[in-house]
Amino acid sequence: MTTSQKTPKKVSLEMKSEGHYKQAAESYRKSKQYINMIGLYPVLQSTLLECKEENLVE
Repeated sequence: MTTSQKTPKKVSLEMKSEGHYKQAAESYRKSKQYINMIGLYPVLQSTLLECKEENLVE
């Protein structure tokens, strides 16, 4: 078998522990991406309010 014929990776359908997801969430909340997203929230909120009465879909 050549490298272009590799079999697809098997995906596990089992969930990880609750602790795993809590740790992942805590880690994400400390990430640069999350901090940037939270910093943009006021911009998003004001933009949504400005567009509230607009007819954006015909």
